[in-house]
Amino acid sequence: MIRAATFRAFERYVAILVALAVPLAAVAVVGDVFAAAPRADAGLPPPNELFARVAPAARGDRVMTLNVTLDIVSETVPAPSAEPQAAPVADAAPEPTEELAPVAPQIAEPTPQPKPDPTIAPRPSPAPAAITTSLETRQAEFRMLALMNASRLQGGLVPLALDAGVSDAARRHSAAEAQVRYVYHDGPDGTARSRDLPACGTGWYGENTGKVWSGGVDVLHREFMAEPWEPINHRTNIMDPNFRRAGIGAVEGPDAVYITIVFCR
Repeated sequence: MIRAATFRAFERYVAILVALAVPLAAVAVVGDVFAAAPRADAGLPPPNELFARVAPAARGDRVMTLNVTLDIVSETVPAPSAEPQAAPVADAAPEPTEELAPVAPQIAEPTPQPKPDPTIAPRPSPAPAAITTSLETRQAEFRMLALMNASRLQGGLVPLALDAGVSDAARRHSAAEAQVRYVYHDGPDGTARSRDLPACGTGWYGENTGKVWSGGVDVLHREFMAEPWEPINHRTNIMDPNFRRAGIGAVEGPDAVYITIVFCR
């Protein structure tokens, strides 16, 4: 039994050696073939990194027919790009939309019509302030009335009556003349008609005006009476038999005393 077991162990060792010898012999034959075969790429630059091919054995009938073709293909590894590529962004989840509450329809309100401004009743214009008089101006008014009536009496005419209301209108005219320092009939304050006709109230009027210095009322009256007889001038106004009333207004101005005489029928 010992010999049988020893023999069987020896057989196993031999089988193992044979199994190892056959591959070693095949490797030796292939290496010899590769060493003896001429290189197909002799004289060429080494193959690139992307692709290499080993030629089949030229002497395949030396030991056994071998047709070996080894293709070594190295996969191309892309070089990293200079710019980093953006990572794929996952589809953003849609934002939840808020449900809008139904809007009630708006009803246009009527446009308010502009209210008319209340009618303001016109205020009555205040009456012009009475012109202040002094003792000198009063004396000048009375002196002029006396001189005119003396001339009328000499001519056989009725003397003129002094009218206070007409005298006020005459004083206002004299005051306007004093502001501009010259005498006039139609000037800055309007026309003689718009001033004298309401004062007389008859539709007929006449007007004499001038300025005098201290004691010059007599001189002014003489100048009036020295005028020739004409239809309308200072003299004919004084001597007109149709005039029965007169208003005399004397106002002291900055340069002289202004005197206005308004004649009324």
